[in-house]
Amino acid sequence: MNLWTVISMIFITLGLNGEPLAYLSTIKLEDNEGRSGVIIERSVRDNRISLPQRKNNRSLGVKLSAPSAAVMDSASGIILWQKGAKESRSIASITKLMTTLVFLEHNPGWDQIVTMQASDETGASVPNILRGQSASIRDLFYTALIASDNNAIRALVRATGLTDEEFVRLMNKKAQALNLMNTNFAELTGLDPQNTSTALEVLELAKIAFAQPEIKQAVSRPSYIFSDSDGQEHKILSTNNLFGSYLNIRAAKTGYIESAGYSLVLEVAGSGQQTILTVVLGSASNEDRFRDAKILSGWTLENFNWL
Repeated sequence: MNLWTVISMIFITLGLNGEPLAYLSTIKLEDNEGRSGVIIERSVRDNRISLPQRKNNRSLGVKLSAPSAAVMDSASGIILWQKGAKESRSIASITKLMTTLVFLEHNPGWDQIVTMQASDETGASVPNILRGQSASIRDLFYTALIASDNNAIRALVRATGLTDEEFVRLMNKKAQALNLMNTNFAELTGLDPQNTSTALEVLELAKIAFAQPEIKQAVSRPSYIFSDSDGQEHKILSTNNLFGSYLNIRAAKTGYIESAGYSLVLEVAGSGQQTILTVVLGSASNEDRFRDAKILSGWTLENFNWL
């Protein structure tokens, strides 16, 4: 009995006959020293969701500089492509998605005014709001996510009344509650290389974070303009260079520190109702991370149908 006969029997046994099912079954073929094996994975399916199906099984994907990457169908949560996606890596400023998720649970009020202090300064990049200048919580929130401003994220946390240590504990507690068992945070901004996760868990984190309207409104903008309490105008520019490309970017968050490389997670809409989440971790350069994410997202939308 050959392998394809075995597969056919499995299809019949599991009832994979094109009818609506309560479960989605995925078949993986693995070759181990010349011996083929079949692995069946089953997950709950919502029949109201259009499921992605490969157009051409001969296309294996794309070549990336990133050692870890993955693509998820947003609606079903199905992983469409992956590379080194279970490897633990530093996620740099993608950390801010978790920081802002926890912040939303302790927000003292969007209109509260915060004055930037020396204790907010990290020295890691040019700040968008200088020491002594004052801005609303809302403006700090947008600045932290759009420009990946480390000082702004620290000022937000300070405004909650929690210490950094207390806040980081809440971030790790949140990760556990979300079943992100391979995700860990050592500090608030992403500057510490011990802020780690996997490509698969970054996709889960991004899916949850981007579902929050306040976060989505920030990370979907290429720029943001506000005036501080002294009337000085601040123009905040996104760190995501793919806004304005041929991809329909719905949300994005970048990350970079030297030890982590260049990373990016983004939500991309297709020509229909479908959306995908793409992550690349540890790309070789700033240009490479955008190239990696662009060609991986484009390949996925081109090589899958949503039925």
